[in-house]
Amino acid sequence: MSTAVRVGVRAFGVAALALGFAAQGLLAQWRAEVTGEGRLFGPAYETALVLDAEFQHTWDRGRQILRVEPYVRWDPSGERNRIDFVELAWAYFWERWELKAGLREVFWGVSESRHLVDVINQRDLVVGGQGYLKLGQPMLALATVQSWGTVEFILMPWFRERRFDGRAGQLWSTTPVDATQPVYKSGARNTRLDWAIRWSHTVGDWDFGLSHLSGTRREPGFLPGEDASGRAVLVPYYDVVDQTGVDVQWTRGNWLWKLEAVTLNPTTGRYLAAAGGLEYAFADYFSVFAEYLFDSRGSAATTSFADDLFVGARLLLQDGQLQGGAFVDRETSNSVLRLALTWRLGSSATLAVEAGSFLGDESLEPAFAPRQHDYLSLAVTRYF
Repeated sequence: MSTAVRVGVRAFGVAALALGFAAQGLLAQWRAEVTGEGRLFGPAYETALVLDAEFQHTWDRGRQILRVEPYVRWDPSGERNRIDFVELAWAYFWERWELKAGLREVFWGVSESRHLVDVINQRDLVVGGQGYLKLGQPMLALATVQSWGTVEFILMPWFRERRFDGRAGQLWSTTPVDATQPVYKSGARNTRLDWAIRWSHTVGDWDFGLSHLSGTRREPGFLPGEDASGRAVLVPYYDVVDQTGVDVQWTRGNWLWKLEAVTLNPTTGRYLAAAGGLEYAFADYFSVFAEYLFDSRGSAATTSFADDLFVGARLLLQDGQLQGGAFVDRETSNSVLRLALTWRLGSSATLAVEAGSFLGDESLEPAFAPRQHDYLSLAVTRYF
């Protein structure tokens, strides 16, 4: 048995035993799912086996909660093996206050196409299709729920770097990414104390959010470098930014109007980015959406979403969901088509198929833009 296989088997065994003991000893509510997945990128392909489990234990008359969500990924090549936690956190509740500590997953935002204000967790791109896994962020968070809104303040003492394993590292450029020698703007590197705060409130049909992050930027830039053998590589560069964001959603009948906008000040200069639009439900099972994505840097933007339209539709079926969407660059006419189908297989399994295709001139895309790669992914998940 190869080393990669032994590591994968051992990882799944440890996670399964930990989940079993926790569920019995703590009398926790728990769930688990195992997924076998494969994906094609042109002539190349990857396969993986994933365990995602979760258990929760509540005590002290509901005032304290322990949440544990391990994540284990194994693939035959050994390049994308991972044992991690999406959540490993303790929470304490009293009156209108909440205190949470540990590794947590936080979601902010309302838009369908791009989550500009969702900046707390690092993203691991080593997953199927164009998706990502949010990694648990170490934090101490204090929140209060009042009549005038909810305020959450987060301290983050440790920064998590992005990984570029296997083909995920090749998706960005023909020059490989070397994540072993990251460059930080902060002298404290990954131990800089970052902080964030968010206020959210609902007034009638309106949902508001106002947030601010001061810390190391989760999305890296890239600098030219060399590896130990002298080969040319790209080195991740982690800037320090102050980012202020707003998210708004208005619900009116069958309509949803959404907006996310941020302003931030990286080393290259302050800019504004926004994503907003609408969603309309024709019935309980069919809806369409359209959004516009803007970046004030224009042609100098490091993202593909500087002046794009996004349109799509979602169809809820009796045993699944079908969703499709398209990004269209208004300046270059480059387009990205995506289609995703999720289908239930009995009462304890699902099939997920996702495909994406790029149409246009790749040379007109910003450097390191991953969206010009066609792909097809297939995943079967068994729930326990």
